[in-house]
Amino acid sequence: MSNPKSKIQNLKSKIQNLKSKICCLWLALLCCVGLLRAPAPSLGQATVPPPDVASYTIVATYDPQTHMLTGQQTAMYHNHTTVPIPTLVFHLYLNAFRSAETLWLRESDLRLRGYSFDPNAPGWIRIDQIALADGTALTVKPLDDDETLVEVALPQPVAPGASVSVDIAFTAQFPKAFARTGWADGGDFIFGGQWFPKFGVWEEDERHGGAWNAYPFHANSEFYADFGRYDVALTLPQGWVVAATGTAAPTAKANADGTVTHTFSAEHVIDFAWTASPKYREMTRKVEGVDVRVVYYPRQRAMARRALQATAGALPLYHAWFGAYGKSLYPHLTVVIVPPDAGGAGGMEYPTLFTVGALGGMMPACVRMIEVEAVHELGHQWFQSVVATNEAEEPWLDESFTDYATIRAMNALYDGAIVECLGWNFSYLAMHRLQYIMYPDTPMAGAAWDFDSLQYGIATYSKPALALTTVERTVGEAAMQRFLSTYFDRYAFAHPRAEDVRAVMEETLGAEVTTWFFEQLVRGNATLDIRVVTLDEQATLEREGDLCIPTTVRVTRSGRQAPETLAWPCDTPTLTIDGAPRLVEIDPAGAIVLDRDLANNQLRRAPDPAAGAGLAVRWLRFWQDFLWGGAVW
Repeated sequence: MSNPKSKIQNLKSKIQNLKSKICCLWLALLCCVGLLRAPAPSLGQATVPPPDVASYTIVATYDPQTHMLTGQQTAMYHNHTTVPIPTLVFHLYLNAFRSAETLWLRESDLRLRGYSFDPNAPGWIRIDQIALADGTALTVKPLDDDETLVEVALPQPVAPGASVSVDIAFTAQFPKAFARTGWADGGDFIFGGQWFPKFGVWEEDERHGGAWNAYPFHANSEFYADFGRYDVALTLPQGWVVAATGTAAPTAKANADGTVTHTFSAEHVIDFAWTASPKYREMTRKVEGVDVRVVYYPRQRAMARRALQATAGALPLYHAWFGAYGKSLYPHLTVVIVPPDAGGAGGMEYPTLFTVGALGGMMPACVRMIEVEAVHELGHQWFQSVVATNEAEEPWLDESFTDYATIRAMNALYDGAIVECLGWNFSYLAMHRLQYIMYPDTPMAGAAWDFDSLQYGIATYSKPALALTTVERTVGEAAMQRFLSTYFDRYAFAHPRAEDVRAVMEETLGAEVTTWFFEQLVRGNATLDIRVVTLDEQATLEREGDLCIPTTVRVTRSGRQAPETLAWPCDTPTLTIDGAPRLVEIDPAGAIVLDRDLANNQLRRAPDPAAGAGLAVRWLRFWQDFLWGGAVW
């Protein structure tokens, strides 16, 4: 087997010129515009293509027998702030799975999405050596009990506009797959997610100066990372098919010891994930200029076809609604169908790659869980992989836009139905409503660890998706399109916060919508039940709850008159309608999907019993005369 150090030197030389050019470009820009000591730009100001901030060159070998990976890594961090960086902070995510006593496993009760931790197959990661590029040894200090977060002190701070490069030797033991990453199928399947020492995000704060935005790994929390370039060489046994994050075509080189080294490059990405198996098959299709590749097990061919069809259907929709996939910088997209016993690795997004199979695969065609999973994870290619919000501190930001897009795409592709069996139709929107009405007063704002698992699902997925759907149906598709495209275009390859979303919403949709969305739904616990209370000679309508969204009421007074539409503004909590209406319908267009109870939104006046009796007598007289020969003509 070839020497890993020689491999890494070869790969490092390939990107050395690129590093130099980027550093020179940054220094030139800083000098030209005088930014060396100016206030830091907003984290949400996008540049396309983005400058490299956190970049990695990794050479690693994976042993399927032991499920262990040994790696050599050169990690470079560029200080794009005006504050010197005194230390480096790395995530060591795999240490969350080293025993049942870790914070992650205690919080999750040893399971995730129905898949359980196997204490006999734990996972961990260890930094064996770390040094600066000049050979200066560095020391690693744990920042939490589980060592999912570590700090490395630097001899000299990294000045604004400068970069630091460190060489790391590390060993990673993969767990049996149950929470996104790990091995399955007796070792014939591996998914590598969050598998290497990974930088936190250095941020500048007006009050506190600079600090690393990084937290110990919590069960509900996902990820936050800077954009950069990845050059990765993975060595595995011959005959294994490998798929990974990438923006260039991969290469493979056979080695004398019966292994193959697969080399991948990815630019302008926030992460790198990979998967391998000797059983993988693949199918491909070109969609909107993107090369889509699906890898799957032989018995999953039908599932792979369904996932590919859903992906091919949703990709043009997202392109039209938000903007080009990867802002046209990502030519490839990989869909991984995980094997049946690796469902814990399914349903997860990474740049240019996502996984399907968290909900299983043996489903009839009328149950579209495969499709909705593919459509949802594809949406993350826009909201998280490109618009890279902080999933730890503000998890609702990426999931809100992704699940809202999923609802729209399912409506467009499948008439909304995730179940359409034997005449029964159940939509993705209805599924979210079922979850939302359990705790509708749950605010959307909050860090991932502020919620239990049920509240996390409501605050992060269901309520935001319903809230954005309500916004769209309130302002109209054209205005919503303006909001969505502006947000994506402005914050692609950036780290927007909730206040950035608010600014774009107010700019494109106005203050009224923005206020009730953010004050009452994002930060508040307001709920709403609009209902018809009584209907006789008058109709009485009431709003219950602090949430108020202006709506309309459709009133039908008789079959001969056209229905009348009335406005119901927020300053009128109770509305009285005169004129003996026969039918009253609140929100007839079904815009306010946040309404706690949709069943009480309309009421029809019962017919007059006396009038009904008179009609019955006349019909009786008619049949008597007809049957007994009366003169009815």
